[in-house]
Amino acid sequence: MEKEKKVDSDPRPMALTIKAVVLNENNEVLILKRAKSDFLNAGKYDLPGGHIGENESFEDSIIREIKEEAGLETVLGEIIDVVEFPKDSPLFKEEKRGIRCICYSKSTEVKLSPEHEEYEWLSFEKALLKLSEKDGFENEKRNTILKAQKIIELKNSLAGWKRCMADFENYKKRQAENLKDTVAYSNANLISEILPVLDNFHASTDHIPEDQKESGWVVGIMHIQKQLEKVLEDNGVNEISVKVGDKFDPSVMEAIKHEEGSKNKEESEKELIIKKIVMKGYEIGEKVIRVARVIVE
Repeated sequence: MEKEKKVDSDPRPMALTIKAVVLNENNEVLILKRAKSDFLNAGKYDLPGGHIGENESFEDSIIREIKEEAGLETVLGEIIDVVEFPKDSPLFKEEKRGIRCICYSKSTEVKLSPEHEEYEWLSFEKALLKLSEKDGFENEKRNTILKAQKIIELKNSLAGWKRCMADFENYKKRQAENLKDTVAYSNANLISEILPVLDNFHASTDHIPEDQKESGWVVGIMHIQKQLEKVLEDNGVNEISVKVGDKFDPSVMEAIKHEEGSKNKEESEKELIIKKIVMKGYEIGEKVIRVARVIVE
């Protein structure tokens, strides 16, 4: 006796529905109202979507459906949920499961297909109120919007947290730089008093006879001079770069003498050329603590 074969009570193939919460640049949700001619859900509020086509990817399907139903070019965002409909549901005889997602549109110019008769761009709160049906077709769309709202709120919170962290890191960097400048500038008076001592070292060591440069006392003095220069360098003090032949810059230089044959005082200082450097200038960062004293021509 042949074994009796089990036959599925619903021989029709399963169909997979796709629906999207379409958001515009203002974070508003697109709500559609089904046409009065709809044989099953006439006049009910809906989200754009349909079925996945044969040999068509999920992403291509939802983008195509939105284009067909609302005339919008969109990009796929986050997957919200995979829903399972009751097998005995009269509304979803074939659609046993559905994929729900978020899609983003830069345009708000909707062109409805004959499937729908009205559309609205609504805030999440107003969209949830619009889908007031407590169960069935509209309620499932309402739950989809609720889940989308939570995802968007989470994304916004995360983005806000990242901005706060970035701002805090920038604040710490600015404070570190400010502290560094504060410490450096607070030492400016002391450094100004040390610079004449360094000048005296330079005045002495710049004129040491060649036959004495290797003597013990000279080597010792040069070592002390380098130590003093290193202390200033470690405290952010830098020598202002000035060379013979450079143009005179009154912001970092002081002309203490005009050589004979130099230009008249009435002429622009920008035309003056440095003939000799009498005293070096120094700065901390962008702050000049002592201008260079020069002779110009």
